[in-house]
Amino acid sequence: MDTFKEVQNAYDQIVLEYAKRNHANMADNLVVLAQELIQHIGQNGHILEVGCGTGRDMSWFESQRSTITGIDLSMGMLMYARKEVRGSLVSMNMRHLGFCAGYFDGAWCCASLLHLPKAEAVYTLQEIRRVLKLGGMLVLSIQKGTSEDWEESYVPGVKRFFARYQLDEMRNILSKNGFSIRKANSSQEMNREWLSFVCIAK
Repeated sequence: MDTFKEVQNAYDQIVLEYAKRNHANMADNLVVLAQELIQHIGQNGHILEVGCGTGRDMSWFESQRSTITGIDLSMGMLMYARKEVRGSLVSMNMRHLGFCAGYFDGAWCCASLLHLPKAEAVYTLQEIRRVLKLGGMLVLSIQKGTSEDWEESYVPGVKRFFARYQLDEMRNILSKNGFSIRKANSSQEMNREWLSFVCIAK
């Protein structure tokens, strides 16, 4: 069983507990990033959320009258999200995005890329760049660290894969795969240090 399938199965098992702990208001730092994305692409821009989970962030974007499509591999997550959002939800592997090149004006990828091995993350970023218009914006949020391993959380015996990055490490990956970095920050949320990047497709 590959990493994608195992992570999918894990999220299908933890969806209710995950929603209980996380499906609340977006953190203030994420709201600031989301507002920057909307300002950049305009009110008529189309956003792709990569790894939409329970639909928390997608619901916020819709409250701002943004057009957004959410993708996720976990059917459990998508079924939960369907109760929360109005827009399109698609079961899709972020490594292979089923959209035409240049289809989206912006991409929101919050706490999802970190569930892929680093080698796969590179290809996923290339796919995100492919489906973004020239000058489109990517907002990326990942955890800071150096580990790359399976970890148990939410439900005993259910493990998810996590890959964590250093700031310069992700800067280099983004720069080499079609993005210029407008902003890079770190913040402390939920006992974890997070890295956020605001990037422009070049």
